[in-house]
Amino acid sequence: MSMRAVIWIFILSVVFCEAKDPCRGNFALPASQQPGSLIGFGENMIDRNQLQLFLFGDDFIGKEKHFIDLVPGILYGITDDFSVFFNVPVALSYQVNQNHSSGLEDLFLQLEYAIYTRKPSAFSCSSDQVTIVANVSFPTGSSHKIPPTGFGSLAYFLGATYNRTWEKWFWFTSYGAQFPTSHDRTRFGNQYLYQFGFGRNIMNVKGWILAWMIELDGTFSERNKIKGISDPDSGGNVIYATPSFWASSKNWILQFGFGSVVQQHLFGNQKRNQYLISFNVGCTL
Repeated sequence: MSMRAVIWIFILSVVFCEAKDPCRGNFALPASQQPGSLIGFGENMIDRNQLQLFLFGDDFIGKEKHFIDLVPGILYGITDDFSVFFNVPVALSYQVNQNHSSGLEDLFLQLEYAIYTRKPSAFSCSSDQVTIVANVSFPTGSSHKIPPTGFGSLAYFLGATYNRTWEKWFWFTSYGAQFPTSHDRTRFGNQYLYQFGFGRNIMNVKGWILAWMIELDGTFSERNKIKGISDPDSGGNVIYATPSFWASSKNWILQFGFGSVVQQHLFGNQKRNQYLISFNVGCTL
């Protein structure tokens, strides 16, 4: 047998073996079930005609204040590269000093498009994806409550994400901005988001992916304008570091984390933020 024939037999055997035993670890389940960010936005890409239901919750806690949210959502894959995500946030309990509020927040509809995707192959157990994210939130909350549960006007968001996944490791980053509009000479400040995280597969057991991750989520907010006058006690910059645990199966996603403030600079006289608790439960239909 010639050397060329031996080489071809070796290459075909590698391809055949890879096809029989594809990448495991983070790739043991479809892309919709692979580890991703807990707090960060975007990376909500699923297959065409696939449907996912989510229940997300968080509690942002600070000195003499807290903000508890519950967010049911439904995600649908229009195509393999284009998804729509509808969310109904509810303020279960907001408190600042002695002021309390609760109720419906601003509903939002989000579109996400993958402008670049590289899937794992027989020769490379890694993937990359770049997406652009756009959403609009509707003024179903209240800007008159103290604390407010909405902007009181339409708000628009635009951002982009990137993630890279290997068989064991993964990392992601995203950047975006939210632009509330004015209503009755009142306008909440623009918000600019910058996020980064990484994690590692722990193990695959009985059809489940188990992983850990750590993410940094920063938000810079401009000052609000109330009746045309800038509010000096609003806006600033806050960064949270949030470790979280991920578990997913063919039909379920479970994730929870605990974060703490690693940096903050708040404008004027504002109560300081301290930590957050968050969870996410997803069901793939």
